[in-house]
Amino acid sequence: MKEVKRYSAIVRFEHWLTALSGIALIFTGLGCLPLFKRYYITELPGFAWTADFYTVTKLHYLFAIFFTFAVFFHLFFHLLRGDFGLIPKRGDFVASIKTILSSFGLGKEPPADKWLPEQRYAYVGIAFVTALVVLTGIFKVFKNLEWIILPPKVESTLNLLHTIFGGLFIILFFVHIFFVVFIKRNWPLLKAMITGKVSLEYVKERHPLWYERIKERLKKKEEGMNIS
Repeated sequence: MKEVKRYSAIVRFEHWLTALSGIALIFTGLGCLPLFKRYYITELPGFAWTADFYTVTKLHYLFAIFFTFAVFFHLFFHLLRGDFGLIPKRGDFVASIKTILSSFGLGKEPPADKWLPEQRYAYVGIAFVTALVVLTGIFKVFKNLEWIILPPKVESTLNLLHTIFGGLFIILFFVHIFFVVFIKRNWPLLKAMITGKVSLEYVKERHPLWYERIKERLKKKEEGMNIS
């Protein structure tokens, strides 16, 4: 066996649905501020439509539907399956710092399981910010209903919070992109999010704890075949 499955088709689907709709939300969200006309984005070929605030807002709402669906699907799917591998464990904080430093050639990366320690911390951080973006976004939609009237201070605070959490989401998004695209040893993980698989050699080198479990499982399977 030269490759092992890391991500199922469902996990890849929810990841790319979240990622693509999230990118669209970032773009349309910046247009809702509005920033495009101020910084002459509307003058670029094919971007004249971004000058229309109502069009950009409607697209923001449309992509928000896909994003919210992906978030809730992820939540309920993994809760029902009992998938808690990305929840931080004891010792992950120090291991995360060592792993990040090792990405820049500073020190050695500690032995990892299927999930790297900083992946678990990043997951919780992104999940927290995403939840607040979705929650404030839902309230912003509700406030547009004519039978719901919020006090001006509450409405302005809601808008401010959604903008702040949206900005944090953008920062975390680009940090994620940096570590996936510009750190070479993370490239197999990017490939796995497309194909679903990583090489056994990569697992052995970077995820030795996971590799030992795979090896033990293969050993039991081979013994079972010999018995039959």
